[in-house]
Amino acid sequence: MCGIGGAWGTDAPSFVLKMSRWLLHRGHEGVGYAYFKSGVFLGPPPDDAVGALLHTRYSTTGPYGVSLQPTYAKYRDLEIAMVFNGTVVNYKRLGVESPTFDGDALAKALAREIWENGIESGVSNLFTKIVGAVSLIALTPQGLLAVRDPRGVRPLVVRHFYGGFAAASETVALDGGFELPPGTALLYGDKYVTWRVGPGEAKLCALEYVYFAHHASELGGRLVYEVRKRLGESLAEGETVDVDVVTYVPETARVAASSYAAKLGKPLVDVVVKSRFAGRIFITPPHSRSPGEVFRVIKMAGERVALVDDSLIRGTNIRTVVRMLREAGAREVHVRIASPPVKWPCFFGMDFQTRRELAAYGRETEEVRHLIEADSLRYLPLEKFREILGEVCYGCFTGKYPMDIDVDWAEAEIGR
Repeated sequence: MCGIGGAWGTDAPSFVLKMSRWLLHRGHEGVGYAYFKSGVFLGPPPDDAVGALLHTRYSTTGPYGVSLQPTYAKYRDLEIAMVFNGTVVNYKRLGVESPTFDGDALAKALAREIWENGIESGVSNLFTKIVGAVSLIALTPQGLLAVRDPRGVRPLVVRHFYGGFAAASETVALDGGFELPPGTALLYGDKYVTWRVGPGEAKLCALEYVYFAHHASELGGRLVYEVRKRLGESLAEGETVDVDVVTYVPETARVAASSYAAKLGKPLVDVVVKSRFAGRIFITPPHSRSPGEVFRVIKMAGERVALVDDSLIRGTNIRTVVRMLREAGAREVHVRIASPPVKWPCFFGMDFQTRRELAAYGRETEEVRHLIEADSLRYLPLEKFREILGEVCYGCFTGKYPMDIDVDWAEAEIGR
């Protein structure tokens, strides 16, 4: 998972530089750039570059804490630079020499396929070989190439701007635009052409709606804010525990917590405070995740608290916040999760690629409650979740992925 952006045209450099601040919620381990100016180069784009790329890194393969994209590849006389969002599980099997991580293998394979088969057939051929999920943007001698994942697991949006064309992970980065349909490739430059590269199933990652995407973006024709609002309202239905106040784990859970509180007629209080300069803990490398250093809790006076979060994956953050609420004076802490339990790894762009790291894998709800030290724990039921989200990828909740995949093999192939 990460944020990607690209543009082609007279204002491409400035357009791409402006995107970066609107994609940092998708990755903040590093920010990388590439540009096209009589050839492909890595680095911040000069004003007279005709094309530019941007990548904000959240690593799912390769080393943590560095910016490994954009990736540069050369095959014969063809040079390209590429950024992508997703994970290539079988990257070691794409037939390239000494790949360092999946992005490196993907760029090298893309350059080879384009050289040998032409851009349209080459891109289509490459995507038949990929196990995982890939949405990519690349600089080529012919122009800007954008390809949406064939199953739509990872988002990609495009728009025209004065003097050119741009693509990015989300509409918020482009201030508008439209989503490329799943399995669609687009080339803008010497010519403007689109073609199909895959089945085109609509299986957007459910966690894009729950956590990853910016709430001001539109995905699947829906505003993310409205989806999160409905998740919170549905979570409140059937609530049996009486609480005094509702709070949340900042920041993504705020929308769901607000609608949850409104549905119950309880006050929403901002007693859990997060440093706005700390970034998103879930997408921070493991050795740098220190929730105790990121969160503070305002003093309480014996209230019974409903603590809302968007998801519960490893349980590390929520356990820390529960403890801090108790230390601040909360009498009871009841954890409410606006999604079902995450029980299975993700091999499509999230950095939880083994079952052993998941709090809910092999545990009943009461066991997870004990693990996070809450007075009670409730998840949003899967059936209600499905009613709200519709046709998306529920792989990490159900173990049923949008492509046939052997979990044991995938964990061994890509798991950290």
